[in-house]
Amino acid sequence: MKRISLLILLLSLVCVHAGSAQVKDTTYNAGSKIDTILISKQQVVNLTVLGQLWGFLKYHHPEVTGGKYNWDFELFRIIPKVVKAANNIELSNVLEKWVDSFGVPPVCADCNVKETGEVKLKPDYGSLLTNKVLSASLTKKLTYILNNRSTGPGYYIKMAENGNPAFLHELPYSKFIYPDAGYRLLCLYRYWNMINYFYPYKYLAGENWNNVLADCIPKFALAANAQDYALNTLALIARIHDTHANIYGGNKAIAVFRGKYAAPIQARFIEDKLVVTGYYDTATYIRQLIKPGDIIGRINGQKVADLVKKLLPYTPASNYPTQLRDLPRINLLRSKEMNFALDITRNGRHQEVKIAGVSVTKLNNSIDQDPDPKSPGFYLINRNIGYLFPGKYHDKDLHAIKILFNNTKGIIIDMRCYPSEFMPFSFGPYIKTNNTPFVKFASGSLKQPGLFTISQPIAINPGNEYKGKVVVIVNAQSQSQAEYTTMAFQSSPNVTVIGSQTAGADGDISFVTLPGGILSYISGLGVYYPDGTETQRKGVKIDVKIEPTIAGIKAGKDELLDKAKAIIMGSRIVRKSVSPEVLKK
Repeated sequence: MKRISLLILLLSLVCVHAGSAQVKDTTYNAGSKIDTILISKQQVVNLTVLGQLWGFLKYHHPEVTGGKYNWDFELFRIIPKVVKAANNIELSNVLEKWVDSFGVPPVCADCNVKETGEVKLKPDYGSLLTNKVLSASLTKKLTYILNNRSTGPGYYIKMAENGNPAFLHELPYSKFIYPDAGYRLLCLYRYWNMINYFYPYKYLAGENWNNVLADCIPKFALAANAQDYALNTLALIARIHDTHANIYGGNKAIAVFRGKYAAPIQARFIEDKLVVTGYYDTATYIRQLIKPGDIIGRINGQKVADLVKKLLPYTPASNYPTQLRDLPRINLLRSKEMNFALDITRNGRHQEVKIAGVSVTKLNNSIDQDPDPKSPGFYLINRNIGYLFPGKYHDKDLHAIKILFNNTKGIIIDMRCYPSEFMPFSFGPYIKTNNTPFVKFASGSLKQPGLFTISQPIAINPGNEYKGKVVVIVNAQSQSQAEYTTMAFQSSPNVTVIGSQTAGADGDISFVTLPGGILSYISGLGVYYPDGTETQRKGVKIDVKIEPTIAGIKAGKDELLDKAKAIIMGSRIVRKSVSPEVLKK
């Protein structure tokens, strides 16, 4: 949904109070004093278990959750000892002494009280309690800590009122653009454990999250420079497959990697080809050289297919169509050099065109979200069809919308944008004709980190005012709040959803801070249809699947809008993909 809760943001950015352990312990303010870690197979095992244990204690041991220790700096104290361990016995001895130093938690009176609600995801403690790596003695002590854990808000974590995790006191260490090896491992451990215990969609990552930690340890330990570190972090973030999760705030190393110049053309992947769809620049010469419908095969001498393969690991998104949505703007049509050489195909003929790029800071890409900035947010296409663009919708306009659309046969809601208002409970009742529930949520637990339970479904009270057809258009541009709003609308039987796979990023966001001043988000709340179907990664349910065609782009047609009009005017709904041949009829 990406309703950025002010409470979440404030909790996430809360200042370190004067009496905290973070302020008192200044030992590693200038660096972790760990410059180099030589990685062997045993050291990967050692550092993997350490990362799991560090996070386990951070969110379970009462002395740690209470903020008594600067937990980042405690990591730097133990890493050298862990690295030296030559086998699992030595590793267990080192870690057991470390765990003992934090004391024995008091007996917990309510740790065995079960959470209510349907269990969606159970905690995973990796290698800590399996008796396969750590000694029986240490495993027993960790089991005791688990059974007598902290069960409420702590120094590093709280839950916001909407159920999202709020990560607290996570210092950004912004001056370390290229952190030393200790701080780089801190980045990996911090993020990995946030996901392990508080990410509702961890099970949708497509791989065992424990394996991700082991795989990333050599990459973070051996990162050679600032760009290597930033790209490793970006690739780690990409592995949770969440379109909300990216690096925000203008990371300089990633900006250099992508290039400071952008080709001033819009392009999208259509029919598996990179196709020119419009322009960011109004210069006449560009419009003469490049036309909508041109297929770009090479960029600066490199095949588009090869570039896509190379850049996908650094393109965080929930699904492949959304990665393709983002690639042209953030990577493919970016360069360190000002000039772009594009090999294009037009009407079967190949040619090379050269155009000048513009500074990324001057690129007006707002038209990606609003293709027609001068048009109103709602109007009549004709006397039978009303059109609404949620990106310009305001609740104050609802009365006028009702009057304008009163005698229409149908309304087209063009959800290929991000709504400017939260519409489910304001606009929703206007088109809702029944009280069918539309959503249920999975939220995490402070009482048992790693556990996620599902709430009862909720519904919108029907206003039962508009009884005509409603068609909602979606595509990969439909993300977060747009997806949640579509879910709300499509619970009414008079609503048909058409288009292609949406961005698959649902649920309010939580703020994440990582060393080097790296800022990110995650979807912090699980969102499901009442039948349990996810929208995360999958996108919303679609009744009529239809995508643009290259022929349609050349002709200047909006084929999805045309299909929506046809449905309202009485065309039979075929709930399957619509071929280009059907569109021509």
